[in-house]
Amino acid sequence: MELAQWKEKLDAWFNDKEPEMFALLERIVNMDSFSHDGGDVNKLGETLAAWMAGAGFQTAMLPKRPSPPDEAWMDALGNVFCARSHAEEAGPGVAFIGHMDTVFPAGTAAARPFRLDRAADRATGPGILDMKAGLVINMFVARALKELDLMPVPMTLTFSPDEELGSPSTTPLLGQVLNGAHAVLCTEPGYPGGGVSVERKGSGHFLLEIQGKSAHAGRNYEEGASAVLELAHKILAFNEHLDLADGTTVNTGLISGGISANSVAPNARARIHCTFRTLEAGRKLVEDIRADVAKTWIPGTVSSASGGMRLYPLTPTPKVQALWQLVRQAGEVLEYPVRCIRSKGAAESGYCSSILDLPVVCSLGPEGTGLHADDEYITPSTFLPRAKLVALAALQAARVFDASPPRAISK
Repeated sequence: MELAQWKEKLDAWFNDKEPEMFALLERIVNMDSFSHDGGDVNKLGETLAAWMAGAGFQTAMLPKRPSPPDEAWMDALGNVFCARSHAEEAGPGVAFIGHMDTVFPAGTAAARPFRLDRAADRATGPGILDMKAGLVINMFVARALKELDLMPVPMTLTFSPDEELGSPSTTPLLGQVLNGAHAVLCTEPGYPGGGVSVERKGSGHFLLEIQGKSAHAGRNYEEGASAVLELAHKILAFNEHLDLADGTTVNTGLISGGISANSVAPNARARIHCTFRTLEAGRKLVEDIRADVAKTWIPGTVSSASGGMRLYPLTPTPKVQALWQLVRQAGEVLEYPVRCIRSKGAAESGYCSSILDLPVVCSLGPEGTGLHADDEYITPSTFLPRAKLVALAALQAARVFDASPPRAISK
């Protein structure tokens, strides 16, 4: 069947689905799903899984792997949810991936609920762009292709709970669920003007903890060892690795420490985020940051850091470029031209490319802007075109790409 015929069938199927798509979007945007609130994230996952089960998919909440000994905070994260058109033994086929978590804490959805303004062509709400609208697209595309009986291979959808934290608990499960897929389509936020991405940076996350020694800051300062002062030195050292021209960023975004203003601080902690363009650059940056952690500026302090490289870079490999050409062709048939954008942000699509060696295209979600901000929005007029774009790309990918050879993934 030619692209034009597939388009005709998809046009007919989606013709009356937009109200239903926005109803589901409103429902899930109005559900808090802050990354650190695993309970709320799992409530959203259960809602999505129930919808997918109603559409005839096999669903599961995947069991979590044990958290690393030095990252017990991960125990509080939510679970990865998965929906399959076929039994697991049939393989992943074409995969649609996205994350459920947002950067907005509990209570934000009630304070700023979903709002659709047709006249302004704008829909707002926490996490609507990053990336609950993308999840809705994945779900409706999979349902459409199943009901139209157009897919010659299985379909797999993943819903991750911790992408905004670098997907520390998700990536090992992606390696399990998506290994050997034909292709991966990621509906992270689309760029205005038809932008999609075949190139994204990778990212790293660290939790730095410093122990010092408390003392009265006036009477016997010299007997203390300030963890906060050690943290200040380390922050400045981390910043030396900043190289905006090369796409390398290092940001100490959260800090805490001390017990009172007139006490030498016995403790301090910080969360550090970094980004990089290539796997090699990322590995070197992680080594450099760990070297800074190991160095001591204030005698009597002891430092340790957990974490490291989290999200891997998406690079335009031949497989990625081949899938991009299919997306471009789909856009031409839809009269919705698309263009490549080099994204400065990281996403789970990079793991699928760098580690699993799969054909991947990212930023296929609706257009919009304002990620992580109070005025985050999608452009509603791009909702259906993007859904059809994903569907046509998936139909082509299922026929152009064979199942990829499974990769050996380190535990």
